[in-house]
Amino acid sequence: MTDPGLPNDCFSRDALEFPGILELVRGFLSGPISEPLLRALEPRTDLEGIRREHELTREARECLREGSRPSLGSLKDSRPVLDKLAIEGESCTALEILALVEVARAARDLRGMFLKSPFTRLDALAGGTADFRDLVRELEGKILPEGTVDSSASPALARIRRSIERLKVEVQSALEKLLRRLSQAGVLQDTVIAIRNERFVLPIRAEEKHRVHGIVHGASSSGATLYLEPMETVPLNNELVELEDREFAEVQRVLSEFSDKLRARRADLATATQILGELDLAFAKAEFARQYDCCFPEFAGEAGAVRDLILADVRHPLLDMALREQNRKSVPLAIELREPRTLMIVSGPNTGGKTVALKTAGVAVLMAQAGLPVAASLARLPVFDRVLADIGDQQSIQANLSTFSAHVKNIQSMVEVAGRNALVLMDEIGSSTDPNEGAALAIAVLEHFRERGAMTLVTTHHSRLKAYAAETPEAVNAAMEFDEVTLEPTYRLLAGLPGKSSGIDIAQRLGLDPAIVAKARTLIDPSEAQAAALVAKLHEQKAEIEREMARVAREQRELEERKQRLEQEFERERRAKLKELDKRLEETLRQHEEKWERTIAEIRAQIEAQGQSSKTARGLERKAVRLEREAREEWDAQVLETLGEPEGTASDSRDRVKAAPAVGDRVRVQDLSTPGTVSSLLDDDHLQVEVGRLRMRV
Repeated sequence: MTDPGLPNDCFSRDALEFPGILELVRGFLSGPISEPLLRALEPRTDLEGIRREHELTREARECLREGSRPSLGSLKDSRPVLDKLAIEGESCTALEILALVEVARAARDLRGMFLKSPFTRLDALAGGTADFRDLVRELEGKILPEGTVDSSASPALARIRRSIERLKVEVQSALEKLLRRLSQAGVLQDTVIAIRNERFVLPIRAEEKHRVHGIVHGASSSGATLYLEPMETVPLNNELVELEDREFAEVQRVLSEFSDKLRARRADLATATQILGELDLAFAKAEFARQYDCCFPEFAGEAGAVRDLILADVRHPLLDMALREQNRKSVPLAIELREPRTLMIVSGPNTGGKTVALKTAGVAVLMAQAGLPVAASLARLPVFDRVLADIGDQQSIQANLSTFSAHVKNIQSMVEVAGRNALVLMDEIGSSTDPNEGAALAIAVLEHFRERGAMTLVTTHHSRLKAYAAETPEAVNAAMEFDEVTLEPTYRLLAGLPGKSSGIDIAQRLGLDPAIVAKARTLIDPSEAQAAALVAKLHEQKAEIEREMARVAREQRELEERKQRLEQEFERERRAKLKELDKRLEETLRQHEEKWERTIAEIRAQIEAQGQSSKTARGLERKAVRLEREAREEWDAQVLETLGEPEGTASDSRDRVKAAPAVGDRVRVQDLSTPGTVSSLLDDDHLQVEVGRLRMRV
């Protein structure tokens, strides 16, 4: 909602086609329950409220990514029913009661839907509904989907309906006996039992009515058939009508009772209706964001903070939709105004997209402040208290205003209210009058807005306004790009350069007589032609720079990708080599162990045979063990020499101890299974480690 005290049109909703945006979002609603909230959706100015809306929608989008959305499509807008319940003694219809029961059931089901999820805002919103379990248990199933009160609604209703069914069978049985008898007599027009005036009747030939005693309740359109109630069934039909009257009265009593039960929970049901509508709207906005590739806007903080208007890759959703239907894509725009710059003057060719650029910027602001995601990759903006737009042909026959007069009246109303927190959008400022006077008037108006601090975007063909932007520190030129080769607009917005109107080029492309085009070129003021040529040259240079930057960026990406591939290949080769060496080492050690075991066995055999002392035997065994250890250390050194860094490297930094090692410390060297001993500290970054007989710099 807009803030109290602000005029109803302070956001130029119609001029910026904001209602059309709401229609797009409407297509993503589940059902009618959220439609009133969508219709009431307007740009607002309270920053905290705006942020809450976006955070709720952000959670809804994350929930959609997980494939979950509350099922609310069957819920009707129950607000009119709640208004009806506000009248004491007023009863609701069966369908109205059913609508409220469905609201209560949906609220009951949603209370715990987000309880154990990370979606805290959705959980807080859904948890704001009352506990309707008792109400649902009492009323659920009592009203059938077609609006009939079920027999389970009351014992009396069930008894009456059983009596009605029993009596209907009795009446039909009596009539069937008459059918058989009268059919043989040739009195009947057809052998069926009909109903007229809620009474069972028989179709009798008109000429045979004197043969059957009864009451005529109607005739066919031709008059050949009379619908007659035989006297034999009149008492039964009378009783049946009486029972049906009792049934109707009991149904009305039940509806009144149910209405009173719902009236007692009216406030809770109103809250639940509001919450369910808010949830459905949040998910509709989230689905809109997904379908139109939207972002969530960032807002400047408190008043007086730096005001930047940055819209990256921004698109107008209505244009997006129209082009999608033609299997085309809209060209995203980059619109950027950073303080102290508050004024952008957009120039360029006719049909080049200048007006669309203005509307796109304006509608993006309105969407952001209405809690809608913005169709852009980035949206950073202040909170505006007014968005003032003068866009399109404002000629009014009824008000007897020319286009120029209508523009001036609009500008005057904008001048009166625009301040620091206003966004001003003006299309073709200074047009529809003498160019010199129009340009002078436009500059004076822009100066007023600049002095008031209003953020302003305008479009123009006036060269004086382009020069004004170049000379004014708070202003920036921007151009709608024009392809000089194809003589067609590209619809890209280029900041920093004025645009060419390219009217003669466009006339040539549209097929105007070449002789007229050539003559027009000779009539251009030489200084203006020179300026236009300079602008065209600047655009060519900018395009060339952009192409070169794109090429450099592409090559950088390719180099980075190649670097990553090489690093991955090197690591794979290194690991494969290490694995192979480990395998070879284990095999060699196994062979040595077998050899040592045989050698030790032979030595022991010799000792036993020659009777040498046990001391000598133990010495031989120790020597064999020492030889085994030295062999393993030598192999570890070979692995290190093959796989380690040239000077040796310590283990990965994640495995290093925080304290610097000291002489005598036991350390483990990367890629070496056997630990070593620090023998000396060489400098701040290196030390000498001994691993077995190997001495290395690490």
